[in-house]
Amino acid sequence: MDISAIDTLEAIVDGDTIVPGMNFVLPAGVGKTQYFNPSTGQCTPDYTKAANQPTLYPACYSSNLGSFVLPDMNSFMWYLNDPGSASAQILAAPGGAVAAKFATKFQKTTYTVNNKTYPALKIIGNLASAGSLNDAVIYFKGTFNGMEVTCHGDIGVKESVGNLFDILINCVNEDGVNDTVIDNDSEYLVLTASLQDSGATVQASGAWSWLRATAAGLVAVTHTAGVTELSNGNRTLKLYDPAVEGTEEYFASVVHNSVTHRKGIQVSDTHDPFYINIGRSTPSNMVKEGDTVVYRPSVLARSSRAV
Repeated sequence: MDISAIDTLEAIVDGDTIVPGMNFVLPAGVGKTQYFNPSTGQCTPDYTKAANQPTLYPACYSSNLGSFVLPDMNSFMWYLNDPGSASAQILAAPGGAVAAKFATKFQKTTYTVNNKTYPALKIIGNLASAGSLNDAVIYFKGTFNGMEVTCHGDIGVKESVGNLFDILINCVNEDGVNDTVIDNDSEYLVLTASLQDSGATVQASGAWSWLRATAAGLVAVTHTAGVTELSNGNRTLKLYDPAVEGTEEYFASVVHNSVTHRKGIQVSDTHDPFYINIGRSTPSNMVKEGDTVVYRPSVLARSSRAV
């Protein structure tokens, strides 16, 4: 990993910034859209079936620690569609059980990833119906080190009429756990793409390929052992640490019935959040003629401040 620093005018902020985020845990073949068929009255996927139930958990990043953090104990609340309304509260009390009116839709649970256990919410009931074809937005509101943060995840709701093709990308780490973050040197991510029609997986008629977003545009991904490994008819892409620097975006692409379908996914590498202490001998970068400035730079780990 190359690390560099530039000494220039700086503003030093003593504190922390929490970047809100929401992650989905999706069963194989299940995406973040539910389709309603008005002819049959059925939903696809059917969230009442255990094998199809998605789980959401807050993935909030601390700029001070350089890692994802857990919310303060029993400080959090889940909401459906409106984080400012008491009637939209999914839990009966902060950190408590699911309210009776939402008991057939949601289940309170936890999710463990990268040795951290997050509060989570499982969807156990269908969100689409004949009278409700609006997207469902699930909000999480809680405090992290005393700072209140709100994040959200969207479940798309669509009426299925004819063919509605989409690509679903399932991303897991080496433990088989839904994850899009590499946080140690040996970890890898496995991305598996599938073509869906109105939420149901179908066999593509053409070939699969992967592309990576770069400053010069989309670049085709090739099989390179230990970096980007393709398998399963190019439907599966395994990404190792050298393939992910910071945040990267990879795209699955497939031709079906002479039409090209494409879908992107972002993956991140946060396992070595280092920074450089420039070690300047003067307290200010304002110097006068004749002054001597000595630099003794060192690389520190953001989470521990250790060299």
